[in-house]
Amino acid sequence: MLQLLATVLALTAAPPPATCTYDIWTWSVVAHRAVDHRHVSKPYSEITAEEKASDWSATGCTICREDQETVAVAGTPSVLVCRHFAPQIRQALQAAVEAGARIDKLVGYRVGRSGGPIVNGKRTQYGWHAFGEALDINPDANGLYGHCARKAPAPRTSAELAGCQRRIGGAWRPEDQPARSLTADGAIVAAFRRLVDWRWGGERTDTTKDLMHVSPDGY
Repeated sequence: MLQLLATVLALTAAPPPATCTYDIWTWSVVAHRAVDHRHVSKPYSEITAEEKASDWSATGCTICREDQETVAVAGTPSVLVCRHFAPQIRQALQAAVEAGARIDKLVGYRVGRSGGPIVNGKRTQYGWHAFGEALDINPDANGLYGHCARKAPAPRTSAELAGCQRRIGGAWRPEDQPARSLTADGAIVAAFRRLVDWRWGGERTDTTKDLMHVSPDGY
C-alpha cells in the first residue's frame, strides 16, 4: 500500500515529458506478421485517449517510450515496462527466481495493434503490451493456443490442451520444463498475482490460452 501511494505521489508530482515517441506496427491476420512499421514523435501534450491505457487515470501508463522503465533483476533478462508497475514487477521477478523459476526471455513494452476487430485484414486496437502493462515470459516454452473450449479452466497438464491449436510460441509441457513453464500454481504466476495483481493468460475464459502472458486481466 505504501509503495502504491509513493508511486501515485511521484506521478502527480513529476512534470510530464516534453515528447512522446514510439515505434508502431499493425498485425496482419492475412500475412501472419507485423506490417506498417513506423516511428512516431510528437509533443507529449498531444497524446490522444487511444494512446493512454484504460487505467491511465490510476497508472499514468501510455504508449510513449518516455513512460517506460527498464527492469533488471539478477537471473532474468532486462525488460521495459510502464514506470508505474516497475517496482512491483521487480519484486515479482525476484520472488519467482528465488522460488526456483527459470526466466530466460521476457517481452514487455511493444507498441502494436494486435487486438480488437479486424478491418481490411488487420487488427485495430492496442493490447496491454503497448502500454507496458504485460509480460510474455519464456515464450519458447509457453505458447499461445487458440480454438480451445470456451470457459475451459486453466490447464494443469499439456494433455488438457489436446483440443487446442498452437499459434505462436513453443509447446507448453510443464511436466518436462516445470521451472520454465507458467502454471496456475507455479512460482511465476503466483508472484505476479500476489505482488502485481496481474492475471495469467492461461486463465482466460474465451477460446484462447495465452500461456506466456501476464497482464492486469490476463488478456
